[in-house]
Amino acid sequence: MGVVLTASRSVMNTLAYEFSTAQRRTLDRYTNFLGSLHPTFNNIPVVFERRRANGHQLAVLASDSRLNNASFNARYLQEFWQRTEGARRLCSAYVADLDTFTAETLEITRNTSRNEPLSQVDFKLYSLSSSPTWKLFPPTDVTDLVHELALRFSSLRAAIRQLKYTIAEIHDESFGLKSVFVRAMDHRSCQCHTQPAVVEELFLEARTTPVWDFAWSSTDPLVRAAEYKADIAALFGGVASISSQISVFLEETGLRIDTVFYELLRAERVTKLGELNFQLAATKEGADEFMSMINHLEIWLRK
Repeated sequence: MGVVLTASRSVMNTLAYEFSTAQRRTLDRYTNFLGSLHPTFNNIPVVFERRRANGHQLAVLASDSRLNNASFNARYLQEFWQRTEGARRLCSAYVADLDTFTAETLEITRNTSRNEPLSQVDFKLYSLSSSPTWKLFPPTDVTDLVHELALRFSSLRAAIRQLKYTIAEIHDESFGLKSVFVRAMDHRSCQCHTQPAVVEELFLEARTTPVWDFAWSSTDPLVRAAEYKADIAALFGGVASISSQISVFLEETGLRIDTVFYELLRAERVTKLGELNFQLAATKEGADEFMSMINHLEIWLRK
């Protein structure tokens, strides 16, 4: 059973850590795309009026509320690294608290005995007892200190859930945005003809051409319009894949924080130093794993 669990965990870690430079570039390009949507859509009425001025019947594109959050989502993605970095710093601080507490418990055990009752241990021997802030109340014994550590790791779960919620929201709204974008680009540019479509008309003049980072294969506006549509379609697919992967990654990170949290809750129930040492040692693997994972995500986002 142990071998199966180890193998399973190894496979999970391999899959979870496969964030690439290309994926980072895709996330950046999608952020830029979200920021460009409103300027691009603002040019659609210009296209319609240009066609009308050339003798065509004026077309109208109905507004769609799914476009409203594009700018907000662009900002969420721009700020996602700072949010992740904030969560990483919090994780690092609490893991350091746990490491120090574990080392001090071992030291106290060496100076006393494995069978020393926790009720007889002076909680002020621990560095944590001097903390300027507490999640609930100042401790009065060693068990209270362990409970404080558990509460700190519980707060990490909330931080990770918030990151996951942000990515899930952007992922879900991307499907609606894709529909809005495709419908608008394929819309007729006048009422009297089915062609050219809006996207083709946008590329006919520099003032309405969408601002987009792409290595165009031609100066022909029709070719560029087709390449623009194809590239954005591929971008939506790439972002859906990345956001799903980040969500799974954050879920796995949260599970490791849960493990540490529940191990600390169990540690609250022990009565002797030897038992506390054993229980604290059980938290180390989970703490090291989620710290490594959040470091990995933050470094990838920082590129």
